[in-house]
Amino acid sequence: TPNNGVPVIVAPGEAFDATLTERATLRLAGRDGTAAALEPEWSELPGEMHRAVCSVPPDLAPGTYALEAVTEEGRTDTNVRAVYLAEAVKDYAVVHLTDVHIGKAGRDPSPETRFRRLIEDVNGISAAFVLITGDLTEHGSPDQYRRFLEVLDVCELPTFVCAGNHDRQAQNYERIFGPLVYSFAYGPDGFLVFDTKDFLVADRLEEQMGDLERLRRAIKPRRWSIGATHRYEPMMSMRSQLILFVDDPLDCLIFGHWHRETDVKRVPWGTTPIIATPAAVDGAWRLVLVTQTGIHPQAVQTQPNEE
Repeated sequence: TPNNGVPVIVAPGEAFDATLTERATLRLAGRDGTAAALEPEWSELPGEMHRAVCSVPPDLAPGTYALEAVTEEGRTDTNVRAVYLAEAVKDYAVVHLTDVHIGKAGRDPSPETRFRRLIEDVNGISAAFVLITGDLTEHGSPDQYRRFLEVLDVCELPTFVCAGNHDRQAQNYERIFGPLVYSFAYGPDGFLVFDTKDFLVADRLEEQMGDLERLRRAIKPRRWSIGATHRYEPMMSMRSQLILFVDDPLDCLIFGHWHRETDVKRVPWGTTPIIATPAAVDGAWRLVLVTQTGIHPQAVQTQPNEE
């Protein structure tokens, strides 16, 4: 990380964290051929991973950049659409897409066609980034992820993803995108992105509990703390719900999975409002405005079915 599903949005002159399996020479590469060498500060992470704190040159132009790595042995790796240079703003819009289901049979238009159309619509609006909350694929196979990525990389905005219950084959999601739980900041606000794949059994003291607690605390001082996940159900891990909705309640929870809108406005045992958007595979998406006065979901937009 960062990558096209877990990117960073940073202003010129600021720094971002990169996580690599080994140390390497790093640089940013723009779509117009612009390149800038990075001089990271390295440290070791658990699991034989390496953390690089990368300062962006202050004179580098705003835009979209790939993160390129070259090892001492000459092996290379490139994460496209990984770094976005932009000044964050206080009031902004977020696009919410969910339940893309690449590979789902019997759909007309196909999920790939529908997803591409939605991304084309998104490219024409003013928004800070896109949240894509799970069920990216129908079966989580490498080929379905490949097809998902082909369309994802048409998007001109940063795209933050999380895993859904349909994405859980082997560890393909983790191999492609990395962390199942992560947070990021945009302007004055903090976003906590997490996976609820183990919601029925997650009362065990597992790593995800610690990640949720640690990252929730990290974004607590920010103006708004916004959660994004694929699946919210009242029976999900009670420890998770205590962390997110009782002890330190999130200011909003954005999710999918239900394939429909809902009359439920809040988490049953807390004050956290919920925003559930219908499925992208059915042509639906939503704009969410984040302002000083609150988090305001706009009406669901739905594309027509005809070709």
